[in-house]
Amino acid sequence: MRRPLLIVFLIIMIISLLYTNNKILDCSYNDEKVEITGIVEYKKEKEKYDEYKISKILVRDYTKSRNIKVGDKIIISGKFKSLGKMNNFEFDYGRYLKSIGCEGLIYIQSYKIIGESKFYKGLGKLKEYIRNSNRYLYKKNSDFINSLVLGEKDELSENEKDMFSRTGTSHIIAISGLHTGILCVLISFIIGGVNKFYKLVILITIMFIYCIMIGSSPSILRAIFFIIVLYIAVFTDRKRDGISTLSLIGIILLVNNPYILYNISFQLSFLATLSIIYFYGYLNNKLKISVISLTLASNILTLPIIYYNFNGIPIISVISNIIIVPFIGIIIYVSILSVVLFNINITISKYIAYFNCIIINAIYFLLCNLSDLDFAYVEIENPSKVYVIIYYTVVFSYMIYKELKVMKEQTNELQGYYK
Repeated sequence: MRRPLLIVFLIIMIISLLYTNNKILDCSYNDEKVEITGIVEYKKEKEKYDEYKISKILVRDYTKSRNIKVGDKIIISGKFKSLGKMNNFEFDYGRYLKSIGCEGLIYIQSYKIIGESKFYKGLGKLKEYIRNSNRYLYKKNSDFINSLVLGEKDELSENEKDMFSRTGTSHIIAISGLHTGILCVLISFIIGGVNKFYKLVILITIMFIYCIMIGSSPSILRAIFFIIVLYIAVFTDRKRDGISTLSLIGIILLVNNPYILYNISFQLSFLATLSIIYFYGYLNNKLKISVISLTLASNILTLPIIYYNFNGIPIISVISNIIIVPFIGIIIYVSILSVVLFNINITISKYIAYFNCIIINAIYFLLCNLSDLDFAYVEIENPSKVYVIIYYTVVFSYMIYKELKVMKEQTNELQGYYK
């Protein structure tokens, strides 16, 4: 069998679909007052409320006045909202929360800090330092920088989000394989390559700490697991197969949380990676331009998801990605350098940030003008699930056909002849 892990992944995916579709989310504690104790692992400051993650529970503070920080060990009292009561028929918010690993939601009424976790406290301070340094150095561009480095795209304005959506570059403002790959290259450069076991351990440790710091979303987990497996394969000098690697990661994530299947970020991240693995080589052999081949390849399996969930198709995504993708690594590296130097020499840090802002402003100018084009984005009022099914049936049938063809050719070679 050519890729047994892929078969196992497909079986587990089907089981997960059947399990989650037949399981009714618990509603037994809805609107009851509860009390939980735990460590604040993550914090988001949103427009209407502050949100904290304590183990698998989300806690929301609509007063935005409580002095709770990442790393605090805390006793929370409040009204519990069961996930089964969050379906408004248009969007199953409860199932979405399950897809990111949450078990419930609490509206905080009172709290008491009883201790702290030094690990999470340190991560919280580091993240706050990076965020605030960027805000000081980059001013109006800081939200874009923080979305690239910290995954905080909620701070972007609606106009900015719309610009990235219309130009097909939304993947830039969500931590993905592109971002983790850029960071891994930087870490490898700093430690002098991943040519010894302890260096591999350092790389893996730093990436998992980074993953925890920025929130451990499904797409981030997929990206970090994937790149770590590839580094391990390189380190151990083993031949690596991208689809088998992706299947292994999918199996781990599904076994841990079957509801991850319903997470749009995971769907896009997983399908984009599969699409690049499968179609990039063929397209690049024909086109000979890497960034165009990469963009086209990633869109083949993600286009129906975008069409169905976001009610539109970005027509000019190839042009937009040619403009922005080559500069993402430069922007991230320069922003990290400016933050590192911020407390050492603020003048040099400001000059570095100024140079970075020139690149960012040029990119924004070009993307803004492209997004204003009438043909840039095709809006679809009532996307049909039937079209999505037909599209995937045709594309996956082709992929299966190619797989069977390769398996037959390999069998013929083993038998001593080739047709």
